[in-house]
Amino acid sequence: MAGYREHISVSGMMGLGYAFAAIFLFNYSAVQAAIAAILTWIAGMLPDLDSETGRPVRELSGVTAAVAPMLVFQHSASLGVASDRAMLVSLMMYGAVRYGAPYILGKLTVHRGMFHSIPALLIAAELTFLCYYSEELRVRLLMAVGVGIGFLSHLVLDEMYSVQWNGVRIRLKKSAGSALKMMGREPLPNGFTLGLLIFLTWASLNSAGVLEYLTQEPVPEVLTITNELDDAPEYRMVNEPGETRWQ
Repeated sequence: MAGYREHISVSGMMGLGYAFAAIFLFNYSAVQAAIAAILTWIAGMLPDLDSETGRPVRELSGVTAAVAPMLVFQHSASLGVASDRAMLVSLMMYGAVRYGAPYILGKLTVHRGMFHSIPALLIAAELTFLCYYSEELRVRLLMAVGVGIGFLSHLVLDEMYSVQWNGVRIRLKKSAGSALKMMGREPLPNGFTLGLLIFLTWASLNSAGVLEYLTQEPVPEVLTITNELDDAPEYRMVNEPGETRWQ
């Protein structure tokens, strides 16, 4: 299994590459690309929320607790919420994420459980798409895809480190296949994760306007009858020597 430093190094490099691609290939601004790069880097640590060691959880809880209030301020401005109320909610959210989330995760999760899975990757990306406020759909997609890339780099790196080669033959560790999976062994975490994924997928498609587009009824064509030809000159046949024509 890859270590903490390997994960943050790889996701950091992926974030830089993603930022350059966003600027030079897709014409995003430098600020938008920088935010996407940071989110990609942070997402490279997300699967380790179920880690048995304390450092990944401490680092992630601190970073998440700092980012969550910023998202609250983003949405409060658009909803017209008073600044003092937004500040109160932000402080409460910081405390809940910083101190409550690690305790709850420690009680409910197991290492290499559903946090290390493809559904968890999609959930993280869709939560980013729903929580990040922007009037432009493409900006929200940029952030969501960045989180997905960072999350995927963690899973792929774990699978790569589960393969050992001693110079003669290749041997797989017991952890092989436990990161890039669709479902785990326990039915309750599987059901909760897949149910959450279905709900967030519906919410994301609805937020993007896809469901409205697919369900809207086609607008029938309306034929308008006018009398614009009433004043047109008369159309008659003209007989001339050797020629018959209409004018």
